Amino acid sequence: MKKAKLLSVVALLALSACEVPTLQQRQVLDGMVGKTEVDVVRQFGVPTRSYQTEGHSFLAYIENQTQYSGGGGGWGWGGWGGGWGGPGWGGGWGGWGGPGWGGGWGGGFPSTYYNTSCQTTFELVSGHVVGWTMRGDGC
Repeated sequence: MKKAKLLSVVALLALSACEVPTLQQRQVLDGMVGKTEVDVVRQFGVPTRSYQTEGHSFLAYIENQTQYSGGGGGWGWGGWGGGWGGPGWGGGWGGWGGPGWGGGWGGGFPSTYYNTSCQTTFELVSGHVVGWTMRGDGC
């Protein structure tokens, strides 16, 4: 039972993390309901793709974006380079082993690219918009 509750909470949090259309986007899209196919094309341009089935037409507009996240250089101290040399040849001491701390750069994380997409689809019946949907991780 605890697992079911935990799963429900996790699912709710995952859904709440999804981006939704802004109020302005929603007003524009809701304003298209009742408009003709020509009005949709005038407003949004030629659709990326379209599909027709059983008297319904679907006009899809797909927006892809590539995001770039610069990497982070790590900074830290290098290894200790010095030390006493110990006894040398001929009975003397070997002397000091060398300089102090080593170089400082290293680690960090690499740059990354990631793609997002958002598909806005209008459903038309008898040539008029009856609804719309948005889906994707970039909406």
